[in-house]
Amino acid sequence: MTLYDCNLGEECKIVRCDTQDNALKDRFISFGIVKDKVCRVVSHSINHLAVAVIIEGTQVALRDSEAKLIIVEPIK
Repeated sequence: MTLYDCNLGEECKIVRCDTQDNALKDRFISFGIVKDKVCRVVSHSINHLAVAVIIEGTQVALRDSEAKLIIVEPIK
């Protein structure tokens, strides 16, 4: 499951980021998007072109293409 697939309000744990782009990996890391972090989806833009998540109290907006690269597992 990817971050893009999560429902509003759903909490999930980041498993990995599926990209070979080092600049994008560095961007994710700067936002706190790293393995084992817990995040919560707080909004989707119209047509799901962007996803906003809360990670450790900080809201981060990601493009749909970026959210589709972040593999997560839901927290029950």
